[in-house]
Amino acid sequence: MTERLEEHKMKYAVDTDKEAEDICRWAAARAGVIVVAPVVGTMTLMANEVYMITRLAKLRGIKLSESAVLGLLGSLGGAFVGQTLATLVPFAPVQIPVGMSVTYAVGKVANAWLAAGCPDDLSAFKTTYEEARIEGIKMLGELKNMACKDKPLGDESRRFEVDDTLDKMNRKADEMLHKAKDFLKKN
Repeated sequence: MTERLEEHKMKYAVDTDKEAEDICRWAAARAGVIVVAPVVGTMTLMANEVYMITRLAKLRGIKLSESAVLGLLGSLGGAFVGQTLATLVPFAPVQIPVGMSVTYAVGKVANAWLAAGCPDDLSAFKTTYEEARIEGIKMLGELKNMACKDKPLGDESRRFEVDDTLDKMNRKADEMLHKAKDFLKKN
């Protein structure tokens, strides 16, 4: 009986790393579809990333609060905010690669952070983010052709609680957007 139980466990065991990679690719492929939606694309992109992080946490048996997820996104700092702002440029050849590569990078960082036990200090994951973003750019063709790109990760109509972290991110994004608009007007 014990032998059959072990055999059953092995047959149905989840390869967490493979499943996590699939979730990151799925969310990145989905980002390429949603990022070009006028006006709501960037917000939907962030919802996509929140759902991806939530799915990664669930895969590892970790329950995260929305504020923890938003805190993770906020901790990625200027690089994340700046690259996410690039998705506001209404030009699909810019929006799609940025949205897909940033989403893939966020997923890889979230997975590494979760695997490390959700440490408070996220500085060690900055390199992971940049390496994964570059890897995401290299996979654009593959990600664009994924059949699952039209399948939502979760309830994209759900509104998330807005907390201080999201408020700070929104203020920073608004500030950077105004600076970008001013720069474009001058040049």
